Amino acid sequence: MQDTDSKGFTQKKQLDFKRVLLTNIEYDFLFCEGGDGLVAFLATLRAYKSNEVIKKVGKKGPVALIQDVTGLSRTTIGKYLPQLQEIGLLQIHENGNIAIRSRKWSDTNLPRLGRRKIIPIQVHEKFTDTKICVAYVRVHSRLRKQERQIGKKAKRIEVLEACSRNRRLSKSDYRLWKKLYRKGITLRGLQNKYRSTSTISNLSFHKILKDSVLASDCNINSGKNFKTKLMELGMIKQERQFKLKYPNVRDSKFLANEKDFLLYGGLFQGYKGIVLEGSPIITPIDMLTVGNKKKQVEK
Repeated sequence: MQDTDSKGFTQKKQLDFKRVLLTNIEYDFLFCEGGDGLVAFLATLRAYKSNEVIKKVGKKGPVALIQDVTGLSRTTIGKYLPQLQEIGLLQIHENGNIAIRSRKWSDTNLPRLGRRKIIPIQVHEKFTDTKICVAYVRVHSRLRKQERQIGKKAKRIEVLEACSRNRRLSKSDYRLWKKLYRKGITLRGLQNKYRSTSTISNLSFHKILKDSVLASDCNINSGKNFKTKLMELGMIKQERQFKLKYPNVRDSKFLANEKDFLLYGGLFQGYKGIVLEGSPIITPIDMLTVGNKKKQVEK
């Protein structure tokens, strides 16, 4: 499912999928009600229906009709169909037709927080893959938030460095320097904590998947499996980071001692010395939030 190039990036092969649009209103509400599965179920219905109504054929019931259209299992349909009915996003008419509500209906009838956004979701043949793509929305949000924070910290470092060299500051930079000074934020403190690239640990990947803030509820292996699946589906790419920490050092006891004090990453013996493998760079590949410009996203 995936190849690795000379730089250590995991590259995706072309996968067949449909892309549908949900609003953040639908995503947030359905996720709270039924998790990634319920969001994926609605996305699948919208991906495979030819219009907003699935017409009854012969004596088939709702579950059989949806199964014919989407290819989902009866177990999956039986689990999520009643939930969509209760919310009102799906209706079964007296004549047996199944009506699926539009985004416009959701805008009016579902609770909303903040500005309306359009979120494209990849719908795959395997329902489990679709659920992974639904969970990727939160991964993408985390990475974009990190990028904004990186830019913010870079600007702070730039202003503090200019001030330390007695360079003239603009009015906006001076206000920023004054704010940092009052808070006791120093150049050295920012530089020690600054990271110029985004990353997510394996444990945090599982936290995102489970939507949990408790490390005790999550485990590293499940997070790693989630990350691997995202790479296979072409949603993210990963680049490993190496740095020669102690040149020309070959000492197994020293290496073992340093590992005990290491907060993140890993140390190993290389032919040029002891090498530190830091947290990998995690980069989102697929553009996710596209505003209201529908023409940018394939229906």
